[in-house]
Amino acid sequence: MRPRIIRPAGGLSRRAFFGGAGSAIGLPFLESLAPRSAKAAAPAPVRLVYWFVPNGLDMATFRPADTGEGYTTPPMLVPLEALKPHFSVVTGLENIAARPDELGDHASGTGAFLTCIHVNKSETDIRNGISVDQIAANQVGSLTRLPSLQLGIDGGGGSGNCDSGYSCAYARNISWANETTPLPKTTDPGQVFDTIFQGFDPTESSGEAEKRRLYATSVLDVALEQFGELSPKLGYTDRVKLQQYEEGIRELELRLSSSSSLSCEQGERPTIQGGRNTDYQEHLRVMTDLTVLALTCDATRIVTFMLGNALSGRAHPFLGIEGGHHDISHHAGDANLIAELAQIGIWEMEQFAYLLNRMNEVPDGTDGSTLLTNSVVFLSSDISDGNRHNHDDLPVLLAGHGAGALAPGKHVAYPTGFRDPKQKMSNLFVTMLSAAGVSATVGDSDGVLPDLLAQA
Repeated sequence: MRPRIIRPAGGLSRRAFFGGAGSAIGLPFLESLAPRSAKAAAPAPVRLVYWFVPNGLDMATFRPADTGEGYTTPPMLVPLEALKPHFSVVTGLENIAARPDELGDHASGTGAFLTCIHVNKSETDIRNGISVDQIAANQVGSLTRLPSLQLGIDGGGGSGNCDSGYSCAYARNISWANETTPLPKTTDPGQVFDTIFQGFDPTESSGEAEKRRLYATSVLDVALEQFGELSPKLGYTDRVKLQQYEEGIRELELRLSSSSSLSCEQGERPTIQGGRNTDYQEHLRVMTDLTVLALTCDATRIVTFMLGNALSGRAHPFLGIEGGHHDISHHAGDANLIAELAQIGIWEMEQFAYLLNRMNEVPDGTDGSTLLTNSVVFLSSDISDGNRHNHDDLPVLLAGHGAGALAPGKHVAYPTGFRDPKQKMSNLFVTMLSAAGVSATVGDSDGVLPDLLAQA
């Protein structure tokens, strides 16, 4: 609401004063509070992507044998070889909160995947915690049309028993708005496309968009100049009101200056619908392209993606593997099943490489940066080894440079010995948030992981 400002005798007319400010108030999609000096040096926005793969991975082919930069690429990560400067392998992290009450490791691990909160074992009494993506969305999500985007391949409702007494709400969602509210993912590509472009003008050229942005900025500049002329002529109460109004204008100004410079083309609406009868590989490729499109168009800067639900029993006949993924992960030391599990993991890394390559092809800014270098992309699973159902030594890839905040390109291994102190997954999430300019705790976190940060 526009505050009432009393015009002092001999001062500016109310009509003259609000001639520019009224136009500025009407501008859409503007927010964030900062001094005006930030306008000329607004940092690149950092995007956050969280990728979930079900049933764990074969750690023997995932974990590098050596650490640091120049580590030897293990078999599972060969599809990512060309991207080594852009991601780090992180091993040894644990998520204690993911451990179930007796049985139910998959659902409890998926429920705690991004919350690092021990979920309540029940089919009806749902209790978890806010997930890291929503912590970020609460602080920076208003900078875009969509605070966050929840995507996936497999659907399904949130009611019923999905794993040893754990609700399907835990097994089928990784994004949680609060303790009792999971945010269901969208699996239909057409619906995702419509969501991304809601309120988007496909006829507006990049030149027209820039012209509109510059015009809006000039209107704000005029308004701020008029603030400076008017303020000395007001009494204390009205100066306070004017200052509050000015802060609102500065929020708009920073929002303009920090808006993404990416060029967005709407393209064609996907024709596949998703669902049980959709080709799995085509569905995944389209959903990955939509993820990149949402980030490129700055529709959102926060995306979660589930390659499958917990306990996914999907077969991979295109790999020559007819058995269900979950059953294969319970290999009991069978060499053939372990080989199939590793093969599925390699294929999953190929899909992740496709995502990273697509992001690295999108220029972001004038300094040679790309969407990938200005992002942080996380991949992991509900458990580590499918046969052990363990929640320590989790497989983690952390890609992107976080606009210079992170130093990728290495294998960081934390202690896994029985007597060694363990490092928390929640601290990795806090590190990711810090790269995006968000200060917060996540679950049981107690700090950042300096090994992953760029040197000051």
